[in-house]
Formats: sequence, C-alpha cells, structure tokens
Amino acid sequence: EIANFLVLAYILTRFLFNPLKKMLDERAQRVTKVVDEAEQAKREADALKAEYEEKRRNIDAEIAALKNEARIVIDSTRQQMLQEAYEEIETMQKHAQDELEQQRADALRLHRSKIGELVAALTQRMVQDILTPQLQQAYLDAFLDQLSAVQLEGRISTSGEEAVSVELITATPLPPEAKTRITATLETVVAQPLDLASRVDPDLIAGAMVRLGDTLIDGSLQGQLQQLRTRYEAEIG
Repeated sequence: EIANFLVLAYILTRFLFNPLKKMLDERAQRVTKVVDEAEQAKREADALKAEYEEKRRNIDAEIAALKNEARIVIDSTRQQMLQEAYEEIETMQKHAQDELEQQRADALRLHRSKIGELVAALTQRMVQDILTPQLQQAYLDAFLDQLSAVQLEGRISTSGEEAVSVELITATPLPPEAKTRITATLETVVAQPLDLASRVDPDLIAGAMVRLGDTLIDGSLQGQLQQLRTRYEAEIG
C-alpha cells in the first residue's frame, strides 16, 4: 500500500501537480505582468493628468493675465475717451462763451455807436436850428484863432521858395474879407508861398478846416460833434 501510495504520489506530482504548479506560476507571472503594466499605465496616466493640470493652470493664468490686460486697456481707453470728451466739451463751452462775449461786445459797440450817432445827429439838428450868421462868424473867428496857434515846423517838406498846396474847406461860402483874413493867417503860419484852393462843404455845419498835405486843421462844428461822439462812446464804454 505504501508503495502504491508513493507511486500514486509520484504520478500525481509528475503529471498533475507539476504542470498545475507551472500553469499557476505562469498565470501568476502573467497577472504580475498585467498588474505591473496596469501600475505603469496608471503612473503614466497620473503623469499625463499632472501635466494636463499644470498646462490647465498655466492656461488659466494666461487667460487671467489676458483678461487683466484687456481690462487695463479698456479702462485706459475709457479714461482717455472720457478725458477727450471732457476736453472737447470744455473747448465747445469756451468757444460758445467766447462767441457770446464777442456778440455781446459787438452789440455793445453797435449800441454805443448808435447812441453816439443819435447824440451827434440831435446836437447837429439843434445847432442847425439855432445857427445864425453871427454864430457862423463866431466859428470862423475861433477857427482863425486855432489856425494862428498851429505850429507847422517840420510838418511841411517843401523848400522855402516852392508854393505850398493848401485846401480850404468851409461850411458856407466865405465873404471876400473872411477869405482874405484866412489867407493872410495861413501865409503867416506857413511862412511860404501858398497854392490855395477852396471849396464849400455844408456837412461841416459851421466853421472851416484846412488841409496842408497830411496835416488837417479842423475847426468845423462837424469836427467838434465828432469829437463829442467819440468822447461819449469812450465814457459809456
């Protein structure tokens, strides 16, 4: 029986247990290999996942940086646009204010000029209403006094022998004696021969004026009214 058992054990060991053990060992090796490959795949997957996470973090950081940069650019552009808009509004307001001030100044000047013209016209009408030959003569006498006091030194460029062109303008035709007096006064003032031309201008109202080249000696009532108008406009300005 022992011999049979030993024979049976040998047979089982040789033909059953050894092949089974070999098969189990091979299977264990395959399982180990599969497990190793699975672990390697897992490690590779973890590495890929970590790399992906790192790239995603980098992308998120880049996106955040781009958003921040875009926000800065937008804010800067908005501020610049607002500043330009404010400056344009201020320029328009200043331009409108300047135009308003200019229009106001023009209106004031026109108003003052109209008032001056009205004052001069009313004064002229009043004087014309009371103008008499005696008043005309008084203005001529005053003009002669004004003419006698004129200093013409250095204001006439002709030589002592050359006649000086003189234009005498009067408000009314002069009587011969009045023209003689004015001519004599002019000869005394100029101290040179005269080439005298005379004419009548009723716009002078009363008195006379003399033109010697660029020099004008105005002794007319019209000239006095113009001075009054100018002084009035300056005073109300």
